[in-house]
Amino acid sequence: MQEILEKAGLSKNESRVYLALLELGVTSSKQIIEKTHLHRQTIYDSLKLLIEKGLVSFVIKANRKHFKASDPKRFFDYFESKEKELVSQKEEFKKILLKLNAKRELNKEEQETTVYSGNKGLKSLMDDMLDQNQEILTIGASDLKAEAFQYHLQFNLPKFHTLREKKKIPYKILLSEDMKERANELNKLKNTNAKILPREFTSNSSFNIYGDKVSIIMWGSEPFGILIKSKEIADSQRKHFNLLWKIAKK
Repeated sequence: MQEILEKAGLSKNESRVYLALLELGVTSSKQIIEKTHLHRQTIYDSLKLLIEKGLVSFVIKANRKHFKASDPKRFFDYFESKEKELVSQKEEFKKILLKLNAKRELNKEEQETTVYSGNKGLKSLMDDMLDQNQEILTIGASDLKAEAFQYHLQFNLPKFHTLREKKKIPYKILLSEDMKERANELNKLKNTNAKILPREFTSNSSFNIYGDKVSIIMWGSEPFGILIKSKEIADSQRKHFNLLWKIAKK
């Protein structure tokens, strides 16, 4: 239970104090200390924060404070308060977003390399392709059985292509002979052209060229991607792609 309370937003000490109060009922700080074995000041700090969150209240008995845990249902009020706070923070952040990006652009180098790991990282790479809103050239991976590829084939790639079609972003992709069925599926999409390369081009990685960027995605059991921002490298890879495109078959 303590782990769930911590995930809900309580600190480790707050969680211990709250659970102790549920068991003890209306009680003094001394009994909480004996129950949790926490330092007196830690107890007072945790009680103060829990009271602010509306999860603990107190009564005065014989000129001493006695504390009790609020009904656990009060957590829903706490969640609602956090949601409102997040919405407010989001709106405040929007006000400074342009200024933050302007500062970032000032320090941007002409060439950048960024590494993305895991499925969320690869999703970020796909989002970046859509954000650039320019033609995408892909030399695709051929390992359909790769765990990461299967995940994105089910959850992210359909949405990626839907958004790409909506934005009318041209897409060319080269696949090996093992992926003819996938090529046929892609050719049914708008603004999409898939061609087939000989089986020797089979690989578990894919290259994507768009604008002044090149991304390399490894679809292994521990997927990761590399994003290179360089006009020189992008232009070079684009020429390489166009050469392969000429020898590829429909």
